[in-house]
Amino acid sequence: MERDTREYVRCCERCVLAKSLEPSARAPLESIKTSAAMELVCIDFWSAEDKNKNSVYVLVATDHFTKMAFAFLCRNQTAKLVARKLWDCVFCVYGFPERIHSDQGPSFESELVSELLQLSGVAKSHTTAYHPMGNGGTERFNRTLGNMIRSLPLRAKQEWPQQIQTLTFAYNATAHETTGYAPFHLMFGRVPRLPVDVVFQSVLHDLTVTDFSSYSRTLLSYLSEAANIAQQHATKEQEQQARQYNKKVRGVSLHVGARVLLANKGEKGKKKLADKWEPAVYTVVEQNPKTHIYKISDASGQSKVVHRNLLLDVSLRMSLTLMYTWPVHLKRLCLTQTLFSQMHLLTLIRLRLTQPPLKPAHLLTLLRLRLL
Repeated sequence: MERDTREYVRCCERCVLAKSLEPSARAPLESIKTSAAMELVCIDFWSAEDKNKNSVYVLVATDHFTKMAFAFLCRNQTAKLVARKLWDCVFCVYGFPERIHSDQGPSFESELVSELLQLSGVAKSHTTAYHPMGNGGTERFNRTLGNMIRSLPLRAKQEWPQQIQTLTFAYNATAHETTGYAPFHLMFGRVPRLPVDVVFQSVLHDLTVTDFSSYSRTLLSYLSEAANIAQQHATKEQEQQARQYNKKVRGVSLHVGARVLLANKGEKGKKKLADKWEPAVYTVVEQNPKTHIYKISDASGQSKVVHRNLLLDVSLRMSLTLMYTWPVHLKRLCLTQTLFSQMHLLTLIRLRLTQPPLKPAHLLTLLRLRLL
């Protein structure tokens, strides 16, 4: 009786939607690797309230290799303003990157931004829905920027929008834990001259007169050496982070045809009483094991591309649920027979779903023959 009750509760639709842990799976961490400045620029919006309780938006851009960060105040999050900031403050100052990476925000996925990048010869990629880890470097800078603003004196904190550029420069002039170099250093090949250097008279003075060709060769050689060291350091840090993260990996990869539920991320409000999973059942139609990305489709044919961490495999639960719709004498045999296995259950499900479906009496006969 207890076992029957547990199986029934485990397959109960309301219990699955409301009580199943989310995320139910934790896919291994895969790191993005770059080898040059402006190879990949990641963008995102960060917002906070000013002293008048009005939302202030900040367009954040980070160079994935050098960790150089840029922050631009914006009146809103429209695609027109995003395109203008990228063109005036990034492309025309630092050059055109090879690729822009962002989340699926409407301002980043708009036709205007897409056309600008296409005309500029810049590729575009985005994360899967509700998966900020796909843009982890920018999300990490957002947290750092928030911590820096939070640490300001009370009077300066009230005017934090005026401190954005100063704080960003301080971040770029500080050695980064991942690369071992300051982002400014990797981007421009020199140490930034700071007011503190003048105070302590620690500014480097090179009295040697050199021509432009010699300076260019020396700079390129130095940047190449610094880039190699930074890349080795970053690879080591990424591997260490992956090892720590992958200690808590759980769940298995899904096969094409698996039935899954999607995490309920779209409901607005505090979501304290909302179900953890959407009621619609999806079917896996495509998979990318390397990045743990799956394309799923619902009964109406609409498809979505999501990360493994947002999916709950319910193939076996649905099989058990279907079994509970069978006649009482067949259910009792399925649940009490100690030799009954998952393989037998799946075989019966396939027989149950045949067209035309087999009668319960025929299923019972097949089950008894299989268990002998």
